[in-house]
Amino acid sequence: MRPAADFKTRKGDYMNARVIVFTFALLSGGPVISSDNSDVIAVVNKWVDSFNKGDSASGLATCDAESAIIDSIPPYEWHGAGACSAWFHDFNTWAKQNSAIYDHTTIDKVRNVEITGNHAYAVVSATFTVNVKGAPQSEKGIWTFGMRKLAQGWRITGWAWTPPPSPPSAK
Repeated sequence: MRPAADFKTRKGDYMNARVIVFTFALLSGGPVISSDNSDVIAVVNKWVDSFNKGDSASGLATCDAESAIIDSIPPYEWHGAGACSAWFHDFNTWAKQNSAIYDHTTIDKVRNVEITGNHAYAVVSATFTVNVKGAPQSEKGIWTFGMRKLAQGWRITGWAWTPPPSPPSAK
């Protein structure tokens, strides 16, 4: 039979090894999560930057092949293959029909980023500005993105624009 002193030493070594492994896992996991959060927001920023530059090709490169969009312009929803491209087309059609000239969009604040495995959820507050018949109009809202991580990085699988509530109508 082993002496008690040997058992304590082995038990202590086992506990020390567990603490070291746990500490290593904890410390090495933080930057990965932080990096993924930054990568997700970088995709949102690339989408906005490309839109601000009128560069639909760069914007479309941030989208997954299959995506879903909900926005406050007709027809209000796009989904499936080519949804981002269809949205760009319909936005330009809406702008022409309403004598609107796109000015810019800004991300005002990152509100939330959640990542589980290869899926991400990001929420930002943003301001969308257009000139309609020569008059600037800005709309603040919440932009919610869904993404998935592919070999080439994070891609947008869906987004929804939520403007502030309309004031109650007078009856």
